[in-house]
Order: sequence, then C-alpha cells, then structure tokens
Amino acid sequence: MVGILISIPIGLGAARNIAPLPVYMICRGIVAISRALQEIIVAILLVAIFGFGPLAGFLTLSFATIGFLSKLLAEDIESMDRSQAEAVRASGARWAQWINYGVQPQVMPRLVGLSIYRLDINFRESAILGLVGAGGIGATLNTAFDRYEYDTAAAILILIIVIVMALEYISGIVRARVQ
Repeated sequence: MVGILISIPIGLGAARNIAPLPVYMICRGIVAISRALQEIIVAILLVAIFGFGPLAGFLTLSFATIGFLSKLLAEDIESMDRSQAEAVRASGARWAQWINYGVQPQVMPRLVGLSIYRLDINFRESAILGLVGAGGIGATLNTAFDRYEYDTAAAILILIIVIVMALEYISGIVRARVQ
C-alpha cells in the first residue's frame, strides 16, 4: 500500500507530457533504479542493512511496487486522450485541478487494476523473500521445512493458493466496478 501511494506522485513526475524536465528526469531515474534491481537482490541487501525480519521485506516490496506502478502510470498518462485534459485546462483549472479532473479519470481504472495486480505479486513474492530472511509468510514456510513439519508447510502452501485465488476474485469485482 505504501509503495502504491509513493508510486502515484513518481508516476506523475515520470510522465513526459505533464512534468517539467528536471522532475521528469529525477522520477525516471527512480523508476529505472527500482526496475533494474530484482526483488531478491534488494531483499538480501536490506536484510544485510536492517537485519532479519519483516522490515526488509516491506521495504523490498514497496521499492519494487514503486518501479512497477510508476512506469505503467507514466505510460498511461503519456498515452491518454489529451482533448479531455486540455478542455479542463482551458476552463482555467490550476495544475492540481487539471490532474484531478483531466488526467485522473482517464488513468484511474487501469491504476486500480494494476494496484490490485501488484498486491497479488507482492503476496506471492513475500513467500520467496521470507526464504532469505525478509520476513513474511515465506519465513514461516521456511521454518516449517527446516523443522520437517511438512503438514504445516502444506497448510501454508494451501493458504497461499487460497489467498491468491481470493485476491483474483476480488480484483475482478473491483475492476468491473471501476470501469
């Protein structure tokens, strides 16, 4: 959720058609760095910095979410229908009003769908990140395997599958309502 909230202003700044050049360059740099590093590498680095636990996993998934959503949001803004946004601007709207009434309605349905998709990815990634000490359900799964508690490990895997299926169902409902 934090990654989604941070990715919105970065995505706005990374859109060439609405951001000034210095802001665009900084935001595109953030997106490029975030997308260049795999989650597992970031997790290992953050575990080394912050130690074992969920903080490293949280920061890793937030970092990955920022790159993913910011890039796709910026691309959506760059490819939006400019006539609606220009009509709002021509009515004398300030920048924030222009974003709220001219840009947001065009990109919001896709942003909601992508955010839910990223939540799904983050949940699945948390199972892997726990294996390197970054907390989450993966740490519990790893502990179950280390203790030869295969019934517990199987229950955790079934839980992961059920949660992913529930997220898919919920995302379908939310996407249908937004569009």
